[in-house]
Amino acid sequence: MRRAHYAIHLVFCLLIITFMTPQAAAQDPGPIGPFVFDIRGALAGVGQNAELAETRGLWPDQLAPRGIGLNVGGHAYVLRWRDVTFGIGVSALVSSTTRTPSMDAPQPSGPTIKTRFTAISPELSLNFGDGDGWSYLSGGLGTSRMNVYAEQPTVPKQRRAGTLNYGGGARWFIEPNLAFSFDVRLYAISPLPQLGDQPGSPRMTRFAVNLGLSVR
Repeated sequence: MRRAHYAIHLVFCLLIITFMTPQAAAQDPGPIGPFVFDIRGALAGVGQNAELAETRGLWPDQLAPRGIGLNVGGHAYVLRWRDVTFGIGVSALVSSTTRTPSMDAPQPSGPTIKTRFTAISPELSLNFGDGDGWSYLSGGLGTSRMNVYAEQPTVPKQRRAGTLNYGGGARWFIEPNLAFSFDVRLYAISPLPQLGDQPGSPRMTRFAVNLGLSVR
């Protein structure tokens, strides 16, 4: 049910992006690309997964539902076919959050819990528009790390999991080389078994909204 909820939100956002793609101006704005770099603030839904909490000996309420962070990436546009421009690139997401128990929590005297989520992936994209701005659908297969732990001086080790990311967004150029950029993305994370003192994690899907600037 939670995955379906994420998917509905993603489809809704992508429909908005598609209809908001800038229309061609009277003067030819030229083709998409040839490259672009993104830097965006991120709001990531890291979730209160019961299975994830159990592997760390925690209650789900001890985990923060979302975190803030940074999304960066770079893309090159290599081929145009009819109305579609094909792109290749890479993107990375880093987010962090903490949660301190409140007095009405199941364990009000428990520790502060930190959640760090990082993901990196090569991406392929389908882009629609022109040099003034374009919308896109993109996806890639990379890795991510979901590190959940009680606050301490050193960050415990946590393995990376295979992760499929997919989503879409748009860029609107407000200057010849500067664009407003918006992106919504899902991360389908593969499960990890426990290995020694490194805890495992269940299969999860996480959602991120990224907002910022693009330069070319």
